[in-house]
Amino acid sequence: MDMQIMLKQMCKSELNDSDLKAICKSRGFPAREATSRDIFENFFLSMIGIKEALNSLTYEEVVFLHLLNKINKEVGIEYFERLYGCARPAGGYDYRTFNQRYKETFKNVKNNLVRKGVLIFIEQEAYPSSTKLERLRFRFPPEFGNFLPPIVKTSKFKEAGDFKREILRDKLLEIIGGEQKQSPFLKERSFTLTIKDGDLSIGAEKFRVRHLLKWQRACWQASVEANTRVKSGDMTPIEVTRYALSQLQEHEWLPADALAVMLKIFTGEEKDHHGEHICEVGWEWGCLVKVVADGKTYYRLPEDFPEDTTSPEHYLQIRHDGTVALNLMTIPYTALEVLASVSILDVHNSNLEATASLIKIGNALETFRKNNVFEWLRENSPVFRTAIEMAQKRWGKQIIHENLMIARVKDLSLKVQIENSFADPKSLVSLPNDYIAFPCELLPAIQKLVETSGHVIKKARAK
Repeated sequence: MDMQIMLKQMCKSELNDSDLKAICKSRGFPAREATSRDIFENFFLSMIGIKEALNSLTYEEVVFLHLLNKINKEVGIEYFERLYGCARPAGGYDYRTFNQRYKETFKNVKNNLVRKGVLIFIEQEAYPSSTKLERLRFRFPPEFGNFLPPIVKTSKFKEAGDFKREILRDKLLEIIGGEQKQSPFLKERSFTLTIKDGDLSIGAEKFRVRHLLKWQRACWQASVEANTRVKSGDMTPIEVTRYALSQLQEHEWLPADALAVMLKIFTGEEKDHHGEHICEVGWEWGCLVKVVADGKTYYRLPEDFPEDTTSPEHYLQIRHDGTVALNLMTIPYTALEVLASVSILDVHNSNLEATASLIKIGNALETFRKNNVFEWLRENSPVFRTAIEMAQKRWGKQIIHENLMIARVKDLSLKVQIENSFADPKSLVSLPNDYIAFPCELLPAIQKLVETSGHVIKKARAK
């Protein structure tokens, strides 16, 4: 439901005079705001006092609001069980009604969050047989998200840390039959690197660096969560850990024991997920960097693959027959992705070799054609140069857009709102017949705007 509609209903029907006074006091609104619900409504979503109100919450409450901000949707009172708990019997079957289970939970939500002026709630229309408590829906305004206190308590160190870079490198040796680290997927083909008809694949997908990283994270997850059941819509312990670590700034590190509250609230499970074990396994699989300081272990995510400036001559060798030999121990992963996309690969005498493919070069994306490896092949390999020159004659006759999404917006007011919010032509382009085009990375922002406006998103996928 649209945030403004929820706010209007809350101010009109859900809050009593005592609630209004409590919110005004918490947010620092002038006293007269409590006497007019219309004026109060206009003030509520302002930034007045929101930082101070959020800073007055407990750490557990801050973490929970981070979760609501991330999922960006309405939730029922039962969702707050992971924060405040609920009434439970000592053992056996629970004969309590919904109201009996969540009466105290609602009291905590109202006193600690609603009356602090950081949460909106309404009574939603539902089945007549349901109770009012069952019909309540709560929403954390996304406008408040930037004022939330940090979700993680970090420490700063300038050390580089310990990082197992060899994990991904050893995985590449699978192409030529090299020994592999014991993997949960060792006997499966879902992530096996194979060459068939000159194409390099990882499982059923064409080789891409992102699929290589997906294998690495899947190994981490499978090594930790073999017996973990996750409720639909909740995050796994690995996803929670990665999300927490993604909040770190430069030189910031996170001790594993600082994950305990996040793991409990974000997964919705009471059991201890042992953050130390999760992080240590992540480090073993090369997914995390760690450092030990004063006897305590800290972790962070590794840096993204930097732009490799190493000259291709250090990992490529042009043979007399026109083939190019690839050194799997030194070739950058992005360079291997380019080679796999423009050449026919083969293994000969335990060496990976590439031969120019006119068809692949002709179909190559512009990002690959601009890569320094592609340019080096053009300049140093007569065979590749000939194939590239032939393909050049065909380029420009077909336009292939990379990382682009298309959406149809039939509602004129919504389309205008989107166009005004993303007016830069580099961000969004209007097309005929109600269509718009935008970069893939802009999807979360556009989706958030559409959902906030109360519209429904329908997705179409290629079969």
